[in-house]
Amino acid sequence: MTEKDRIYHGVPRARDDDGQSRILVEKRKLGPTERQVDDLVLYELTPRDAEALGGFNWGYSGSGPARAANAILADALDLGTPWTCGFEGSTIDPVLQELSADFASDVLVQCCSQWRLSRPGVLRWCRGWYAQQGVNDLPTALEDLPELSSSR
Repeated sequence: MTEKDRIYHGVPRARDDDGQSRILVEKRKLGPTERQVDDLVLYELTPRDAEALGGFNWGYSGSGPARAANAILADALDLGTPWTCGFEGSTIDPVLQELSADFASDVLVQCCSQWRLSRPGVLRWCRGWYAQQGVNDLPTALEDLPELSSSR
């Protein structure tokens, strides 16, 4: 988690690789829409047991978008990996599980084959969700939100 203002970039399945959709975490760069991807990628989010459970996906309601939501939210909230912080695994946090389900159905279901979401945008969505649910015990990342910036 090196860049505070990072971008989550959903890349669709490619026929010539392992067939898994990918989520790249990139540096934010304002300007033309064409980007040199190699210069931007910080790291890639990886699903646990992708071969057995399936990987990430979006654009529909199901287990692929649920895994993608878990990974994006765990990263954006600086909580670590989804299977160690309460989104999935043996110690599930019911608030994080509801947060993830709503993020998947509100946001990831609407995504087309390739998309980008900014971390500040994800955090603001989360902050609104916590307010709507009446939950005051916020993750640290939501206590002081990063500034929104535009290309202007």
